Amino acid sequence: MLLAVVLAWACNVTGVACGAPTTDIIQKAYEQEAPSSGVRHDKGLKIVEATCDKGDDSGRFLCQVSFVSEDDPDKRLYFDIVSAALTDKGWVLTSGLCKR
Repeated sequence: MLLAVVLAWACNVTGVACGAPTTDIIQKAYEQEAPSSGVRHDKGLKIVEATCDKGDDSGRFLCQVSFVSEDDPDKRLYFDIVSAALTDKGWVLTSGLCKR
């Protein structure tokens, strides 16, 4: 809670955009978790769209993402709901895209 308040204050003071995570931010957060995800991590996963809510008091955002997998010969479009939060280490996924 305190971190979210401090980040919001810092965003207002510096003018840096600190809103909901973008498609690129969610993709990077997913890729950063590869070492800890093991076999569940799809190296060919590409997020193509993300729509996020306004976030809660703790700085967590729920986002609907659509993605494709390079390993899928049919290139089907998949959907998931992810939870993303801005921490002192950057954006992290707290649930979704095979995170349990």
